[in-house]
Amino acid sequence: MSQIAPTSADEPKPKRLGGRPKKEPGEKLKSVTTHVSLARYEELEAGASAVRQPLSQFVRPLVEAGVKARKRPVLQLSVEQDGYLRQLAGMANNLNQLSKRAHQSGFAAVAQEVEAQAATLDRLLDYFADMV
Repeated sequence: MSQIAPTSADEPKPKRLGGRPKKEPGEKLKSVTTHVSLARYEELEAGASAVRQPLSQFVRPLVEAGVKARKRPVLQLSVEQDGYLRQLAGMANNLNQLSKRAHQSGFAAVAQEVEAQAATLDRLLDYFADMV
């Protein structure tokens, strides 16, 4: 018996690589949407038209320069942390009242309350020191 050679119809066709080549992950750009006032928008638009660039191309270096100049983002506080900050603010008010009372009636009358406030203040400051 003779073997039959495979015909061209039986062979798989090579995959065509049409279209644009894929970008590397570092080359991909992400979109960011922001809101600006009408006056600021007109100012940016005028600057872009002065250098004959699209607005996005004009704004990109401004944003990148601002991001590099920024030292550290502001931390978003949790509900618990926000409560601790309110407690600290309340303690400042309490300490002012205790100070006034100490001047009026003597330090011995408010010494225990001041010590209790100081202990609570130390605890809260230690909590925030551990966060940073």
